[in-house]
Amino acid sequence: MKIRYLCALLLATLIYSCDDSTTGIGISLIPGGDKIPANTDSYEFTTRSLLADSVYARTSTAYLGRYTDEQFGEFTADFMAQFTCMDNFEFEEELTKVIGINISLQYSTFFGDSLNAMRLQVDTLNKVIPEKELNTFYTSVNPKDYYNEEEKPLATKAFSAVGPSTSQDTIWTDSYGSNYREIVQLIKLPNSLGEHIFNKYKENKKYFENPEAFVKNVLKGVYIRCTHGDGTILYIDGINLHLTFEALIESSSGERDSLVYKQYLFVATKEVIQANHFSNGDKLKDLVKEPEHTFIKSPAGIFTEATFPITQIYNEHKKDTLNGVNVSFTRYNDKNSKYKMGTPQYVLMVRKKDMFSFFEENKIADNKTSFLSQYSNNTYTFSNIAPLITYCIEERKKGIIAAGGNPEKEEDGEKWEAENPDWNKVVIIPVKTEFNTNNDIVEISNSLSMESATLKGGTHPDNKLKMQVFYTTF
Repeated sequence: MKIRYLCALLLATLIYSCDDSTTGIGISLIPGGDKIPANTDSYEFTTRSLLADSVYARTSTAYLGRYTDEQFGEFTADFMAQFTCMDNFEFEEELTKVIGINISLQYSTFFGDSLNAMRLQVDTLNKVIPEKELNTFYTSVNPKDYYNEEEKPLATKAFSAVGPSTSQDTIWTDSYGSNYREIVQLIKLPNSLGEHIFNKYKENKKYFENPEAFVKNVLKGVYIRCTHGDGTILYIDGINLHLTFEALIESSSGERDSLVYKQYLFVATKEVIQANHFSNGDKLKDLVKEPEHTFIKSPAGIFTEATFPITQIYNEHKKDTLNGVNVSFTRYNDKNSKYKMGTPQYVLMVRKKDMFSFFEENKIADNKTSFLSQYSNNTYTFSNIAPLITYCIEERKKGIIAAGGNPEKEEDGEKWEAENPDWNKVVIIPVKTEFNTNNDIVEISNSLSMESATLKGGTHPDNKLKMQVFYTTF
């Protein structure tokens, strides 16, 4: 083997950082000879802001509040929650009467003004939330379908994120030496609800034999929303229903005459449904039309859509091996605001056609049709999306052939592309990632925190972005 061949092969390896998934667009076998030119090319592509008025949010965190941002406008968050009981739950026989019932909202973080005056309202649901319907877990779920607006609310409460309205505000230290904060808001409910729950138990203990029976027959759930105030969003990690009784137990005299208090806990857990509902003002509709840049904004706000010139890449490199394709999205500095939103630390690049099913099916980025990027140096970089380009090219070929066409005929290709307008589009989505002890990603979900970034690009012809293509010609 000649020296020139070895040098070229080594150069291609160092420059392109190929992986096992790299495939050729055209010829992939090395022919005879010793010349392997290693080349780069660049292609322009366009981006635009995409309104995301709803996202899949099957989560154990509930969001509550209202915040109006100077740039993004009004955002409100409220939620519905069901409560569960232990299997074959039983109340003790010595209970005499209900003396208190309340809901506790536990949280360690919030966004906005810590002392801003807010007011919440609690309503009972009159319809069971269907667990098997995917729409239940989208943030566009309509609470009005599950409670009666005309009925008197179960409870109201004035509150702020911290301060006198809270019943607990404590700094804890975990077993690893890390500090965390726990804040609790207690919402007092009428004793009549506790009496209803207790009477249902006395009516039929089977209503308490499992969570499904409890939700169906005893308490279908609650809807909690903000009715007044603006400036705070709570990130609620725990929702509990506390039921307190008086009880008479046997004293030292042998008589049942000693008065004590007993409390029972019904918890909102993953075994039952917790459904977040988000809404945005009309300002987002105007922002997505801005041509000078694009946005990503969570929760359920704006994504960035990119259209890649895949047909052009294929036509110009049919006989080449595609070694790498790099793209990056650069963030503009944020405008000054009183309460600065966080910058998304991870974003997902996923084909537009998969932007919903990816989260519904709890998928992990496969570096083929979906890729993850961590924010670094003011940029989101995707270092090798060559497998995506190749995948889309093969999909296009197979689709044209299946339709009775010829992939090499321009008119057949244009016809198929017109019928499949999203085949070459991806969406950049702010996400939350979960890692195991080996630092492997085990879950990717839509980010539901107050985060945003303004990205270079947009629909203006002068604002196109560029992708770098690395290829080898044999």
